[in-house]
Amino acid sequence: METDESHMTIAKLSALTPAEQAVLDQALTGLPAREIADRMSLSEATVRSHLSSIYVKLGVSGRVALLAHFRGSEVAVPPMEAARPRRPLGVSVTGWSWGAVAILEGAYGLYLFTRALAYGGTQSDWLLAIGFGILSALTVRLARSVLEQPSRRVLLVSVAVAGGCLLFAIRGLFLGQLPPFMILGAAAFAIGWIALRALGSYPR
Repeated sequence: METDESHMTIAKLSALTPAEQAVLDQALTGLPAREIADRMSLSEATVRSHLSSIYVKLGVSGRVALLAHFRGSEVAVPPMEAARPRRPLGVSVTGWSWGAVAILEGAYGLYLFTRALAYGGTQSDWLLAIGFGILSALTVRLARSVLEQPSRRVLLVSVAVAGGCLLFAIRGLFLGQLPPFMILGAAAFAIGWIALRALGSYPR
């Protein structure tokens, strides 16, 4: 049966931010601030700052009082989701770069499509318009995968797609559309290189 003290503790817990709740979950296992920082990919100073805020919000004087409060009460600390590790910078750059490339591909595909409609494009114009449209859709999906579910496999796919885009751009240079294909080729090369470097963040 829950007491008034239990209700008060639950109310105080609801005042914690998600980050503070995650730190509290680790602190109640008895881990020191340094180990909590390592587990959550945070700096030790950040963990200590969260702990100080937790002590104030829960009305305890420190770690010993915090542990004594929960171990001696009937309140069960709500289970917290494991803190999501920080996404490496190279992975973020890869994802957002693919997003920018997708926008450029879609815009150029739309330009080719409208020009073909207005002036009666050749078969090559229609194929390029459709090709850039499909490429844009696939690139958007890849960008979302990199940003939302980063992994070694996704980065390897990014390197492979970058290689494919580079070959496509080189082939397009012979079709007379130099600026867009040069931009696509340069972007594909840069993203492929960044993704290849980011692979080091995900050991085999």
